[in-house]
Amino acid sequence: MSAHPAETAQNRDKVGVIGAGRWGTVLAHVVSAGGRPVVLFARDRQLATDIHTSRANPAHLPELDALNDNVTVTSELTDVTRDCHLVIVALPVVEMREVMRALGETLDGSQIVLHAVRGLEPKTFATPSQIIREETLTRKLGALLGPALVEELLAARPNAAVVASVFPEVVRAAREALVSPSLRVYSNTDVVGVEAAAAASNIMALAVGIALELSLGPATLSVLMTRGVAEIARLCKAVGGKEATASGLAGLGDLLVLRESGGREVQAGRRLARGEPVEAVLNTSAPLDVLTAVQTFRELAETQHVEAEITSAIYDVIYAGLGPLEAVQRLMTLGQMAE
Repeated sequence: MSAHPAETAQNRDKVGVIGAGRWGTVLAHVVSAGGRPVVLFARDRQLATDIHTSRANPAHLPELDALNDNVTVTSELTDVTRDCHLVIVALPVVEMREVMRALGETLDGSQIVLHAVRGLEPKTFATPSQIIREETLTRKLGALLGPALVEELLAARPNAAVVASVFPEVVRAAREALVSPSLRVYSNTDVVGVEAAAAASNIMALAVGIALELSLGPATLSVLMTRGVAEIARLCKAVGGKEATASGLAGLGDLLVLRESGGREVQAGRRLARGEPVEAVLNTSAPLDVLTAVQTFRELAETQHVEAEITSAIYDVIYAGLGPLEAVQRLMTLGQMAE
């Protein structure tokens, strides 16, 4: 006879991280550095073996010389669900459904699932939390998003993130695992809005990168960022979130930190502005889920009849051969409108 889920949960003192990419690896390291044992799952069996043997992940996180000793690595999902009450998912959104379907076969419903995934599923426009609900029996779930940066976390400089969930238990578990002198975790109940804002802010960061590379000046950047946040708000509403969420950590906060840090999305925008082929940007900046997000959000805007001119312009730069300068000029010559 199997143990009752509540009894089983008491024996699960580890934190699981699904995904051994750049973000998943740093989350595993940060949580373990706070004293919690962590089980890091890699889909690739060889990658799991390599990380376990070398105690490093140079393919995805070369800045980290050695993982904390509290991290164990596995390629078996059952190792995660057996030992972990809190499971953090850090995968590309296009891989989520397949992995969540497999994870759903091993969960018993007592675990808390927290995802740290940016993007909407192509074609369905499902958010990561919706995918988790559809593929698992988990009810206590949330999203960990916002402006926290890998480099800043590794350097233990002050960071902030937002945990979006309607369950106080989820927020509490996330804070217990993540909060440190260098990381502050805020809460928000608008899960869908936070997910959409975080994904859409990356698209706006591409536009910021283009404007920076073209040396268009601070006035253009100001217009681009403020109108970008307004566009994020409309996209949040289109998927069922609150427009005000766009002005929080997962929207404006993300965009500001990407602008100031010169994040990968901004760098990709700069490269597009220099005329580099999209294929070259993808090959050397991968994983850049933002390029898939551009296509997904453009389709969402068309389907829901949402005004998303920045997203549309970036889409045409990437997929229709529109020149970066022409894209900016097109945005600046739109019909006059109220702020």
